[in-house]
Amino acid sequence: MKIRLIQKDIGNPDYRRFLDEAVGSHADIVCFPELTTSGCLYDGGQGVDFEELARVLREYPFAVFIGFPRSHEGRLYNSYMYFHGGEYQIYDKINLFEPMNEASVYTPGSAPGLIQSVFGVLGVATCYDLRFPELFNRLAIRGAKMIFVPSAFPRVRVGDFKELIVQRAIENSIWVVGINAVGDDGVNEFGGSSMVADPDGQVLAQADETSETVLDVTI
Repeated sequence: MKIRLIQKDIGNPDYRRFLDEAVGSHADIVCFPELTTSGCLYDGGQGVDFEELARVLREYPFAVFIGFPRSHEGRLYNSYMYFHGGEYQIYDKINLFEPMNEASVYTPGSAPGLIQSVFGVLGVATCYDLRFPELFNRLAIRGAKMIFVPSAFPRVRVGDFKELIVQRAIENSIWVVGINAVGDDGVNEFGGSSMVADPDGQVLAQADETSETVLDVTI
């Protein structure tokens, strides 16, 4: 399986360019960071046009993981979607990060991010979820062989991101794929360092802390 990680500038709304560039790459899954379509929302906001997002993703032959603010029944969720072949599954972030005002903007999810895919069972845990080892353990026990961690992890704490990706891989003997944002949104600078750790904690590939980067990893 070939995975393409998109380390995108949080202020760059053009996710479609990266999808176009992935055509012909033989990628099986293209994965973006947390809140790809909007950047972080600190003081409220609106969900994306879900029908338009689905229409765009339907044009591509590979599976896509993408983060976006989702409006549902009058509430806003920090959501991460797996989209493939016209069908989708969504994980709503469970552990919201109060220092970035998430709990005032979003409603927390309640169900762990288990994705039934043609590649097997995949797990999702978003950014601050990384600090909750029991969530990763639940995903592994329920059959996930690989866990994706879309993030908007500030650069000031990106050392924690790097360490925790490896720790979660070792603790659960599982592949962990961390996809972080870069750039500065006027409130926070984000620390990149997107990476893939194998079940032994070995890092197969890792981006730098500041550049928009595409990483291709074959597992």
